[in-house]
Amino acid sequence: MSKDKFTKKVEKKYGAISQRQDSFIHVKVNKTPEEIKKAREERKAKKQEQRLKSLQKQESLKGAAAGKFSFTEIHGFKLKEVQWTVPEKKERKRRRRNFDSVREDFLKYVGEHMEPQLREMGLTDAQIKQVKSGSAPNGYNVHHKLPIHGGGKNDFSNLILMPVKEHDDLHHKVMDPQVANMESGASKTVTIPWTDDMVYISPAKKKTWTKEKAAAMEQKAPANMPTPKTKMEPVISPAIQQKMATRQQR
Repeated sequence: MSKDKFTKKVEKKYGAISQRQDSFIHVKVNKTPEEIKKAREERKAKKQEQRLKSLQKQESLKGAAAGKFSFTEIHGFKLKEVQWTVPEKKERKRRRRNFDSVREDFLKYVGEHMEPQLREMGLTDAQIKQVKSGSAPNGYNVHHKLPIHGGGKNDFSNLILMPVKEHDDLHHKVMDPQVANMESGASKTVTIPWTDDMVYISPAKKKTWTKEKAAAMEQKAPANMPTPKTKMEPVISPAIQQKMATRQQR
């Protein structure tokens, strides 16, 4: 076999691979000393920034484990101290099993009675329909404000529909570091994020939504409705008025 034929055979079989390899050939670019120095300083600054973030994260976790935080509110939830008591394992399992049916009922209730809040949270018509059927849309979760592990129950007042990302932050940044090693029967004071809401609305949206709702209520209010500064006279029934008049005569 001649050399030319052999070369053609190799190129036919491995030519595509050779081309891909050629595309990754490193081309050395000549840089000035100033450019090299600047690149080194940028890499050094980037490493220092990464170390600082790592140290800050470690300090934050240490503070969280001790129930100490540099903030008083997270995602619109205010920090609140509660007594965290871990139920027995059997009881925790029972509550979690029951939660499957409670979650469905809770979502149906929210879908029927809190549609404006669901829209403000950002749900589409299809997602709201899904909530009304008792199912949480993708990316959302029903959160126990006081978790079952801390003695929380499946009452509607202890539940809130919210996005998964914010839900995970409540656990990982606030609650989990404080209760990591607690076992059944253990009890201590723990700081948890709390809200009375049953549907999560971000602080920015909630502020706007509250103003719009107040404006709408003012427009619907009767013209003769007294303002908050107007003193309202108590309503007294005729029977009581007669008794009061009789007492004054005596």
